Amino acid sequence: MEKNSSEWMGENRGLTKEEIVEFLSGPIVARIATVKEDGAPYIAPIWQYYDGEVMWVIPRERSIFVKHIRRSPRVAVSCAYDTAPWTRVLIQGRAEIVEGPKPVEGLIAEIGEQMAVRYLGEHGAEYASITWDRPRYLIKIVPEKITSWTGSEWANKYTK
Repeated sequence: MEKNSSEWMGENRGLTKEEIVEFLSGPIVARIATVKEDGAPYIAPIWQYYDGEVMWVIPRERSIFVKHIRRSPRVAVSCAYDTAPWTRVLIQGRAEIVEGPKPVEGLIAEIGEQMAVRYLGEHGAEYASITWDRPRYLIKIVPEKITSWTGSEWANKYTK
């Protein structure tokens, strides 16, 4: 194979808005970054739901990062394939606590059911039935900047 073969390096480009929506509609475990009280970064894995405009997350009542969001709503969310072609999306924005903590109902249930099926497949409904009485928050993340890339080669900004 050639050194710069696109077959093994992928397309090496940013994603379109439609491709971002498609990518984030898969079972991609996101990582949310918040800032702790002492200024140190904090990262937690989360399930996410992206509707094409905002990202939704449904953390547990005692999720530590909710306290961070209350104090400072600026967040970053990283979503990535951890294997080639290394597709990734980084969202920087502001988080807003929309509801909670409360048992799952209404919009939390609607989004939560979609997440449960997407992440757990045939076991999603079972997961929902045994955990829906546990209090959760509904958090909306409004993107201020979205950066995306697919491929193994460096973006031009790093090579020129």
